[in-house]
Amino acid sequence: MPLSASRPCVVGFVGNCQAELLQRAFAAALPATEFSAFYLFFDPSPAARAQAVTELARSDIVLLQDIQDTESGGLSAAIPSATRIVRFPFLRFASPWPYDDFNGLRDTMARQQDDPALHTTTYYDGILGRLRRLIPDPEARFDAYKAQAAPGIVDPARVHDFERRRLQALDQRFDMAIGRFILEEFQRTPLFHTVNRPCGALLAMVLADVFDRLGLDVAVPDAATLDELGAIQVPVHPGVAERLSIEWATKQRLYRHGGTEITWDQFVRGYIRRYG
Repeated sequence: MPLSASRPCVVGFVGNCQAELLQRAFAAALPATEFSAFYLFFDPSPAARAQAVTELARSDIVLLQDIQDTESGGLSAAIPSATRIVRFPFLRFASPWPYDDFNGLRDTMARQQDDPALHTTTYYDGILGRLRRLIPDPEARFDAYKAQAAPGIVDPARVHDFERRRLQALDQRFDMAIGRFILEEFQRTPLFHTVNRPCGALLAMVLADVFDRLGLDVAVPDAATLDELGAIQVPVHPGVAERLSIEWATKQRLYRHGGTEITWDQFVRGYIRRYG
């Protein structure tokens, strides 16, 4: 499908790190003589915005990740009317990490201690933040967290029920079966490294759908080549694993963290030490 024999078809990917991985895999799978692909972060800085608008102006197709901020940030408004827009899902899954502050309950005090530009901590814990205010002693706080004895703590089963309905709606919106696959396999297979870092197999499913929507008969790269997001892993709370029957999240499991491998206990104790 190049639109013209005189130049490659220009395809832009707009989204987060998932979109960046898909763009690289897309470019590697297709001949450069026929396709030119670029990536733009969905929320560019003011300094980068002008260049982003220029990139979009030359695009024939834009793959737009389904992130709310993509619309509110205004990049979608900069896409020329003649450019074909193809939307693809933003993959996230809260069930194994119901206390992550990505899901709503913020650990504001911990966030204020870090320079956001340094990405000191990528994933904060809202329940540990709540317990910090209630239990000054670090060891007692660890015990309370492990026992899930925090006021107003959410039942993981309720979070999972919400996620089940959200993923079913995602499948309907994109005419896919990726949500069903997640719901059927997450207990047996670690499909996500964190609440919003999917494994390569899921990204390969999204890329296959992109190829299909564009009418491209192209082999999808091996899932292992797309599995780059596991450099950051957040351990699953043992109580959550038990409640949701997550078989792979054992108490002895090691998770990658800053170039090392740690257990859930080590991760939580380290978080408590760092943020008081």
